[in-house]
Amino acid sequence: MASWYFGIAAAGCGTESETWEPCEETLTCTSAVVCNADPGIPDRPVDCDGVYLRTDGRDDRPGTRDKPVASFARAFDLARDRGMRVYVCADTFNVEVRVPSGMEVWGGLDCRDPRGHWPLHPLGELTTIDPGPNLIPLTVADEQAEPVPERTSTTTITRMRLNAQDATVPGGSSIALRALSGATVEVRLSEIMAGNGADGLTGADGGAEPAQAGAPGIPGAMACSDDMVEGGQRVTTSCDDGVSSGGIGGVGTKGFGGDGEDGNPLPMTDSISYGLGGAGQRDTPACMGGNEGLSGSDGTNGNGAIAQGGVRITAAGLEGLAGADGKPGQHGYGGGGGGGSRGGAMFCGAGLAQGGASGGSGGAGGCGGKPGKGGGPGGSSIGILSYHASVRASRTSVATGRGGNGGRGGNGQYGGVGGYGGAGGANRAGSQPACRGGDGGKGGNGGRGGGGVGGHSIGVAYMIGEAPFVDPDSTIHVGVAGKGGGMADLDANAGDPGTWGLESGFED
Repeated sequence: MASWYFGIAAAGCGTESETWEPCEETLTCTSAVVCNADPGIPDRPVDCDGVYLRTDGRDDRPGTRDKPVASFARAFDLARDRGMRVYVCADTFNVEVRVPSGMEVWGGLDCRDPRGHWPLHPLGELTTIDPGPNLIPLTVADEQAEPVPERTSTTTITRMRLNAQDATVPGGSSIALRALSGATVEVRLSEIMAGNGADGLTGADGGAEPAQAGAPGIPGAMACSDDMVEGGQRVTTSCDDGVSSGGIGGVGTKGFGGDGEDGNPLPMTDSISYGLGGAGQRDTPACMGGNEGLSGSDGTNGNGAIAQGGVRITAAGLEGLAGADGKPGQHGYGGGGGGGSRGGAMFCGAGLAQGGASGGSGGAGGCGGKPGKGGGPGGSSIGILSYHASVRASRTSVATGRGGNGGRGGNGQYGGVGGYGGAGGANRAGSQPACRGGDGGKGGNGGRGGGGVGGHSIGVAYMIGEAPFVDPDSTIHVGVAGKGGGMADLDANAGDPGTWGLESGFED
């Protein structure tokens, strides 16, 4: 019987040494001795029972060497039923592969050997699984015992090249091999290559146009148009955080001009300076205009995402944090109404109404800007992802690309402008005109979103407490971590950069 060590044929049948494992101990064979007598190692065929797989096979066939199947799924079904190993041609399969726990998969065979045998490929070619962007080439899962399995059967992967292409979905990761809950996996003589993680999604802006403007005040009425000339009426603007309104303009009568009303609500701070109604004309030479409304406060910027302690491992990969959303701007306060003026017969004459000009109402405050959303986390590049699983790699190379940059936070929306105060009513025949209302305050700008955390570049990512074992004869090469969102723009609320490491543990 041919002897094998990690899929490499020895020169003789049943040879035992420190470096070779006899075939009968590692293969399920048709009989005790089924070796080919030729001593040449590269030409040693696989003559043991198993299920054979190549790209131009057919799934309606029995899976023998001369009648191989075409899909991994069919090969695994047959192998599970028969208790056999799966042998795979050194072809390229452009599909995702999900391997049931306990399966043995041997690739790198020359299925086009003219003698009808399946020896190791003479040029050392491996079976390649390359499913395309955003797909994981190979996943091992204990289908019968998730999520807390009791089984300990080992899944063996030999002479496979797992190629995860660059992620193209925003925030997507490139993961070459994934071992899920309960799986025990041994990878031998293989190449595991992850591409680049994709940059995180840019946070949505609060709005391209400024927020709703405040309603303009209503002008006052002309002197002598009534015995009591009503001032401009109150105007309001409804915003997400409340209502802002301008004060009513002061009335105009024969004997005096009325005071304008205050804007509503008055600010808690600077209430003696903003939003107050103007005084009407009494014993003074003229009325006074309403005070302008106070501008609303700008919303604060969202915090950038942190990397330290903010990365979790899941069955889908490493889950980084998005940046925090900004806070909305506050609506502006309304302006005070303008004061009214005196009338009387000396201005209006005996035959007309006697009221003075009335004041214009104050403008309403503009609405605050909506905040920008936080940027999404960058995608990661992971060679092996072990989630509640046990993984060992021997004589295997692992290489990762770069982590994606975190997404930049969205810009906040500009606050709406305050409404202009209404003009005071016009005078007549030498009387004083009434005074205008105060302008409404501008709404505060929305805060900017924080940047997302950069993506990670990890050779082997695992749960803390479940570290995999990578033999010294294996190699791991990792790329660089992604930058935090906004770092390139020197934002104060940029996200943290990602991390990189040959082997790194993460919390669930």
